[in-house]
Order: sequence, then structure tokens, then C-alpha cells
Amino acid sequence: MTDEKSDFIFRAVSTYSPSGQESGFAKAIMEYFQSKHLSPRLDSVGNVLCEFGSGNKTVLLCGHMDTVPGVLPVRMENGRVFGRGACDAKGPLISLLFAFDNLASELQGQSVGRIVFAGVTEEERSSSGLAEIIRSNLKADYAFFGEPGGLSRITVGYRGHLTLRLTIITPEIHASAPKFVINSAELLYDVYSTLKKVLVVTETGSLEQFSVALTEISSGTAHNVIPGKTSATIDIRVPIGSQTSQARTAVESVISDFGLRLPSAQISAAFDEPTEPYRVPLNSPLVRALSRSILRKGSKPQFITKSGTGDMNTYAQTFGVDSVTYGPGEAVLSHSSEENVSVEEILSCADILTNSIMELMLRN
Repeated sequence: MTDEKSDFIFRAVSTYSPSGQESGFAKAIMEYFQSKHLSPRLDSVGNVLCEFGSGNKTVLLCGHMDTVPGVLPVRMENGRVFGRGACDAKGPLISLLFAFDNLASELQGQSVGRIVFAGVTEEERSSSGLAEIIRSNLKADYAFFGEPGGLSRITVGYRGHLTLRLTIITPEIHASAPKFVINSAELLYDVYSTLKKVLVVTETGSLEQFSVALTEISSGTAHNVIPGKTSATIDIRVPIGSQTSQARTAVESVISDFGLRLPSAQISAAFDEPTEPYRVPLNSPLVRALSRSILRKGSKPQFITKSGTGDMNTYAQTFGVDSVTYGPGEAVLSHSSEENVSVEEILSCADILTNSIMELMLRN
């Protein structure tokens, strides 16, 4: 490993960049590309874009610059870098960046296609960075997204996502007389429990089924008042083969049933923009090229579907583009206080990406 690459990895992880505060990391990426005589630019939402080449094919390498909040001590130890975002997802983004750098050098002067690097903002919050990529019509033939999975694991799919904002309003009364009113907090929990029964067949956590999780709740005005308003956020994950509309229909049916039985309660539901589930075909040239590159590195490729949801879903389905997610690191460390990633794995994943993209660019 060159000192230049080691220094950049350490600088990247040391630059605190929670969602909405990515500018420092963006500057580091810009300076790295400029040192390579490439021409990066910032777009209107702070994404870093850099591209080279020309031709009929376009490959997109997209990673997110933001992390979840929370400063962690940054250190290099036994060939690993520790710190906020090391795993999710600066390590994977750096692999994409180094691959882009490799390709810019190896394909210089060849008109085999166009390669675009995108370091995007706010993936951990609103995905405004990806939304701008889509709005600008940056359509590729193949797309690689950076998230942790490990050298041999290719993420070929993610479940979909539907966020429900549920609000229940009921009359308030003194806590000494609960039998005279409906408790909005208790009713909300009843609605939530019913949704879990309707959508979730078992509690085994299978990726082949829906999952329903209560993630935020607000209720009550005083210790001696039955709450008259309770609001909550409910996270619904949608398995591959299903659609978010099925979950929405189930929610609306459950709320309608409760409303008919309890007319004194006002139950309202709002939904955030949904993300549909996605899985790339395993016979895609993209998957096959990446698999062969992993094999040449001496590892056996593994195809995984993740329980969460990624930018890959939205991009792939918006443009009808075969997409995968790939990168160094263990996903279980994401957002944890022990985030770390192997520096050697960052470099090895970059080599694998370089070779797979070379194959995609040069094949007829």
C-alpha cells in the first residue's frame, strides 16, 4: 500500500461527515482527484462527481459520503482503520474511488465507454444526493453501489421500505378515570400489534416476509392525564416479490376496521416516499463480471440479499439498470461504536472492481 492511499484512508475516516455535513469529506475527495489530474465537480446538493471516457457504455460507481451521527476515536491498528463511517460506508466508497482512479489510468485514451464516480449526500437520512443523480438523468448501463459486505459477498438485492406516520387523537381525561375514554397510546399500540399480525407471518426474521417495527413514539402531556394524542413512526420492510402497495393496503384496512369500531378516535396515516424491493438477475453481465473478478482474487463469490434497503433499489428501478452493491467491511459493524475495516480489504475490493469494470467495458 502506498503512503498516499494510506494517508487518504485515514483522512477520510477522520473527517466527520454526518448527514448534512459532508462538505469536509467532499473536499478531501475533490483534492484527491485533482492530484490525479482528474476534473471533479460539486453539484447543487453537494455530491462529488467525476467522470472520464466516451463511448456507448456508461458505468456508475456510487457511494455515500455521509455517516450516522456520533464521533468515534480514529486510529490505525493492526492493518485496520477504526472510526465513524469506516465500515458504513467510507471504506466501500474509497474502494470505488481507488477503482475509478485505476481505470482512469488504465483506460486513458481508449474510447471504450464512460465511467462516472458519484460520492453522494444524505443516504443515511433523505437520500437527497441520489435524488439529484436521478433528477439529472445520470443513467448508466451498469451501476455499482458501495456498502459493506466483504471481499467475496455481492449484494444482489434489498427488501423494499415503507415508512408509516401514524397519529391517533382521542378525548383527554384525568388519569383516575380511564374507563370513560380511549387511551390514544394504548390504541396506537393495538393498531401496531394488529399490523404485525396481518403482515408478519412469523417472527423468525426471514427476508422472504414483511417486517414491522415501531421506531418512534410521542405521547402524553402530564403524568396524571390520559393521553389524547399519540404519534408514532412504524418501519415496514417489504420482501422481494411483493410491493409496497400491499403493505399500504394492509395498513389502510387495519385503520378502517379500528375506525369503524371506535368512532370517537381519529386515526390518520401518512406515508413517506416508498422504496420497492429489488434484486438483480444472477445471469446479468454485471454479476458475472464481478463474480469472475472475485474468483481471480482467490475467493468464492457469495450472493446475498439484505434485510434493509439501499440507494441501489431506487436507482436500478428508476432507470431499469442492472445494479449491485459491493464493498469491504462487515455489515454487522455498521452504525456501531466498533466500526472498522481492513485497509487491505479496501485495496483488494478496489482491484476486484477495477477488473470487473474492465471486463464490462472491453467485452463486445
